[in-house]
Amino acid sequence: TAHLAVHSLKDVPTQFEDGLQLAAVTKRFDPRDAILSNKYTSIDDLPQGAVVGTTSLRRRMAIKMLRPDIVLKDLRGNINTRIAKLNAGEYDAIILAATGIQKLKIENEVKYFTPIETDVMIPSMGQATLGIETTNDPKVLEIVKVLNDRDAHIESTIERSFVDTLQGGCQVPIGVKATIIDENSIRVQAIVGLPDGTESISEDITVDIKEFETLGQKLAQIFIDQGARELLDRAEKLAFK
Repeated sequence: TAHLAVHSLKDVPTQFEDGLQLAAVTKRFDPRDAILSNKYTSIDDLPQGAVVGTTSLRRRMAIKMLRPDIVLKDLRGNINTRIAKLNAGEYDAIILAATGIQKLKIENEVKYFTPIETDVMIPSMGQATLGIETTNDPKVLEIVKVLNDRDAHIESTIERSFVDTLQGGCQVPIGVKATIIDENSIRVQAIVGLPDGTESISEDITVDIKEFETLGQKLAQIFIDQGARELLDRAEKLAFK
């Protein structure tokens, strides 16, 4: 009953039902995660046993790899609800997507808002990009193509192909970020692992940008050869115990 839908691209499945497609991806904003706290400026600054709020398995994995001592506590609700829980003292810090806070211009609702570099916490596929899903109607496709951003398209193609080849969705700990360096090269950071951070596989490569259409699949195969699918199967079982 609709011609198009607007989504956060990180939540869009890599496969579509017949008659639907990803027609455009918009310009990417800050793809990083961020730590929000009223006491501490960074993950390193948190005291032993600090309580950190996040429900994302990917973020849980990254935090536990950095700081096994941190206590993780589920965090649900919209952005305002999550910040209200932080301000009520339920957490020492919470982790959210930086772009959501920046777009709503609510950085000042907490004392410290600190984006986390991708070398520390690799984002999820498509983070900070909007995905425009449409029917296959040529007229609709013509209308929305103006929204498509070339750089975001290249980066998201790699990231989504990586996740699709691994057969991993939002319920398993996968981080992948493609970053265009210049007109000739692109960097891809990727990680899969267990939610408790005890095991992981990661790669950080820089290649010719001309390879972008097949790069995600090739990188995923490198992970598969190292046992990534088995690791993700274990991660899923652990997550739903």
